Amino acid sequence: MLLAREATPGDAIIAVYVDHGLRPRTQIRKDIAAVRAQARHAGARVVVKRVKVAKRGAGVEAAARTARYRALVQAARDAGASVIVTGHHRDDLSETALLALIRGSGLDGLAAMPRQRRLAGDITLLRPLLGYSKVQLREFVRNAGAPFATDETNADPRLRRNAVRALLGDLERLAPGAGSAIARSAAMLAEDKAVLDALAAAAWQRSRVSVTSEDLSTRVLRELGPALLRRVIRHAVRRARGTLRDFHFEHCNAIAAAIAAGRGGVFHAGQAAVELSAGRMSVVAGRSPMSRTQRRTQSTIVVPAGDAIANDTNGHLTLHRSTRASAPRGATLLDDASLPAGTKLQVRAPREGDTCIPSGRTRAVSLARFLAKSGVPKHRRTQIPLLCHEERIVAAVGVRVMEPFAPRGDRVLAIVWDGSH
Repeated sequence: MLLAREATPGDAIIAVYVDHGLRPRTQIRKDIAAVRAQARHAGARVVVKRVKVAKRGAGVEAAARTARYRALVQAARDAGASVIVTGHHRDDLSETALLALIRGSGLDGLAAMPRQRRLAGDITLLRPLLGYSKVQLREFVRNAGAPFATDETNADPRLRRNAVRALLGDLERLAPGAGSAIARSAAMLAEDKAVLDALAAAAWQRSRVSVTSEDLSTRVLRELGPALLRRVIRHAVRRARGTLRDFHFEHCNAIAAAIAAGRGGVFHAGQAAVELSAGRMSVVAGRSPMSRTQRRTQSTIVVPAGDAIANDTNGHLTLHRSTRASAPRGATLLDDASLPAGTKLQVRAPREGDTCIPSGRTRAVSLARFLAKSGVPKHRRTQIPLLCHEERIVAAVGVRVMEPFAPRGDRVLAIVWDGSH
């Protein structure tokens, strides 16, 4: 707070105390009083945010950290602030690196926490003190004559970070400068991580099955080395879910091994799942193109006359006459003459036992087998909207038109599916 006041003398500074509810109330009240005294010295005002954290389980520290940052973001939004500053210092870098080694983490875990990162929207997190040790910062505060407090839980050896902190103290006595050296290594690894992240992003881009899909070709992925393959898998999961929380090395390695062996299946990926099917790797996350309610509900649509546009009764599919050249990009095209105006069509999801005659063929085949051979991943095969006429499949929308409805001339019926609402 003192340095923030010195750097930005005209700005409002807010000291946020996050009450996790994990300590005795008397100690929390004491802490808040100390923060208020410190804030007065720096010309800042105080906001107290209370969060709920489960008091049991090995993940209590991680849960508290998640809740804390969520509270900080909310405090910034409430105040109209765009910057959150934390007091992380060089010792925190060393402790984090050792904790990562204890967990068996790779380079991503060992790399130093960034000095700056985007937290949410236009809110930026800054850590300006990473170049200074705790001893240096304590001396600065004492010289400024500012009040400070000591968190007694920092001495609790039951918390893993505190045990690592004590270990670092012993290491520093045996090898002076060890903490600084570990922090320097973490900073160099962070630079290496940035290079590898760029390589992974480029490999992910090369592996996409098309420019409109984020599914990846398992054939292309098999050409990658194991280390780069794991990074591409992590990159794909992070893009889909925005987080790698609960996605551990064992999970990622299992997916990589299945890709290398040409096996399919559904795999745990933290807060997502990865499916290997039909030559694709898909991260299963978010809302499906067709919700459960939509899959249970059949809708109807009537082929329009002239240039009119028809909508199905659920509002997901539009149908209108067009030419091949003027049809919307990505539309499924039917033969204009095969379905006269007034023809009543049904829109439904695939059913067990469905058969179809893909365009260019003369014999009926299993719809499930056809979708698999068309490269539709298993988890999406029940979500493909089917346009039907008297129980005959006219088109698997977005995949292929069936016989005898394939377009023969320039005039077509254009189908556009919108499952976003």
